[in-house]
Amino acid sequence: MWFCKYLGLASLLGLILCDATLAEPVDLGKQYPATLDFSEQSRGLDWTCGLEDIWRLKEFSYAMGDEFSIRLGPSQVVFGLHETNVVWAVVLPDEPGEIIAAKQGKGEHITSIWLRFHPARVAELFPAEIVLSQGDPAKKAPALRIAAYKMNACWQAGNLPLIPMKESLTFDLETREGKRWFISLDTMAKKLEYFSSHKPMPESKPIDEKTALEVFDAVWEAFDREYAMFAIKPKVDWDKLRETYRPRAAISKNNQDLASAIAEMLNHLEDLHVYVEVDGQYIPGYNRDRPLNANPKARAGLIGEIATTEHGLAWGKTGDGIGYISIDKLNAPALPEDFDDILEKMADTKGLILDLRLNGGGSEPLGQQITGRFLDRPRVYSLSQFRNGPKHTDLTAKSERTCKPEGPWHYVGPVVLLQGQKTMSSAESFALMLAQCPQVTTLGDRTAGSSGNPRHVEPGAGIVVNLPRWIDMDPAGKPIDFVGVSPQIKVEAKPDEFSGGRDPVLSAALEQLRTRAKLEQVPAKVLIANKPDH
Repeated sequence: MWFCKYLGLASLLGLILCDATLAEPVDLGKQYPATLDFSEQSRGLDWTCGLEDIWRLKEFSYAMGDEFSIRLGPSQVVFGLHETNVVWAVVLPDEPGEIIAAKQGKGEHITSIWLRFHPARVAELFPAEIVLSQGDPAKKAPALRIAAYKMNACWQAGNLPLIPMKESLTFDLETREGKRWFISLDTMAKKLEYFSSHKPMPESKPIDEKTALEVFDAVWEAFDREYAMFAIKPKVDWDKLRETYRPRAAISKNNQDLASAIAEMLNHLEDLHVYVEVDGQYIPGYNRDRPLNANPKARAGLIGEIATTEHGLAWGKTGDGIGYISIDKLNAPALPEDFDDILEKMADTKGLILDLRLNGGGSEPLGQQITGRFLDRPRVYSLSQFRNGPKHTDLTAKSERTCKPEGPWHYVGPVVLLQGQKTMSSAESFALMLAQCPQVTTLGDRTAGSSGNPRHVEPGAGIVVNLPRWIDMDPAGKPIDFVGVSPQIKVEAKPDEFSGGRDPVLSAALEQLRTRAKLEQVPAKVLIANKPDH
């Protein structure tokens, strides 16, 4: 538009706005094709949010009859994704919008919207004619704070998003007047419901430049001294990251902005054990898709009646004498005692399934105690190294971690251990322990590949950072970071195969044990005295 220089300022601004309006429309339905649908399975979905998932909007509005109507001017929307599916959205207006019609909050001014909807509705809510261009990268941080605070409000499992029903829409509004309005809509039945029990987003605390830099430097220096996995992540330029993010920290006006800058720097470590909290609120950081290869709702159909304990154990027996114990947590001191009680009930089984697919970690010593019920002798299950000098390659010698026989008797019948990418942290060590038992066969998918032995860094301004301190390895000395621990038998299965009453991993384990029992033709002898007088 070369002739613009000949126009007056008002005309020039008009042409610029017109040119933006006439930009090629962006069809977000094609940009983010929906491949997932509502499911009865309560399986939370991992999500990511990249700078390419921020979009500038000409405007944003929504209405359902005369009962609910909102209108925002120029805004930006930030999406959270599972694969190509939009699983959440945050709309941030350039200037506060307005609640035009509503049972509660009418006339108040909207500062942000947390939106939950079916992925197939993204183009309906954000039609091409209002999507102008890629958005401002600076909007990612506030959107992630909103996601962290509001994820547990609806359509979630384990603080991870679920796919809503297609007719369901959730508008979670923050207003300039300090109110939070949570409205759930059924667009098919044309009904809506208000919830008033949700607390507004907490206010951030102002911070000066000197304090911001002190906090940033304390975090950077702690990782520089103690983070052992720099040695196996040579592509991470830690000094360069300081140069990049320290100026971001310096201009932070509040502790939320500072925490977001620190979290963004730490994301480059690609470490699931690294996280940042501010005033008790988690700041979403690095994540990667780790599909769940389990379906707890299939247990009853494949095993039979399932009993549970308060410490994260679920157990049962098949009609043909195969035992099943799921160990979903490693965080209760009473867990080994509970496990012993259940194992007593498995003394007459032909084989046993131990399921760690839902186990995200906890206390490694608890895993050692349980593993002791299956061991024939002390065995090394892991090696580890810590930092011991100023250079990133300064490491201690590899230290062995061992487990030993425990309890008055051992289960020596055939055992199949189920694992997957949700098996993480101390649960991965637990899987490595059990894999050293001669009667155990591991089956499923690789584990998460994230072990920490962390400590908390508390640099001030209400910020807490989790700092992992070791390199964790398998008994052969291979680091498990990112790659995890591979099973002896890999079961290839797609997420949609874990629906209804299906669980291909559990089915494969049952087939393994039934085949072995049939070949041996007699029940396995499961009791062996661990003490001469037992």
